[in-house]
Amino acid sequence: MRWIPMLLPLVLAACGGAPQSAAPAAAVPEPPRLDFSGKRPIPVRLDMLATADGGRAVAIAGAWRGEFEFDGGDRTRCGIERGELAEIAPGSSHEVRLICTAAVRLPDDGSRGFRMLEDGAVIASGTVLP
Repeated sequence: MRWIPMLLPLVLAACGGAPQSAAPAAAVPEPPRLDFSGKRPIPVRLDMLATADGGRAVAIAGAWRGEFEFDGGDRTRCGIERGELAEIAPGSSHEVRLICTAAVRLPDDGSRGFRMLEDGAVIASGTVLP
C-alpha cells in the first residue's frame, strides 16, 4: 500500500488527470496618461497650419517657446523638443515633445487636443499621444 502514493501521480498523468496550469492573464493596456508635471516631456502629434491658413510664415527652429492651450482649459508656455528635426515648417506634421513650464492636466472625458498660439492666434493644433 505504500507504493500507491508514489504511483498515483504517474497514473493521473498517463490518464490526463494531471492538474493543468492556468493560462496567463491577458495584458490589460494602461489607460492613457492625463497628468504631466512641469518641465517633463509630453509626447504630441503637432500639426502646423499652412501660411495660407493663418499659420506662421517661417519655420520653427532653435529654442522657440510659445503659448499652448490644452483641452480642459490648461494654458501654459511650452518649448518644442524637436529631436532630429532641424525645423518645423508651416503646413507640416510631426511627432515631437513639449516641455511646458507648468503642469498640464488633460480632461477625464478622453479629449487630448491642444492649440499652439502666437500673438493670440492659433498657428497649430495637435494631440497628446498616449
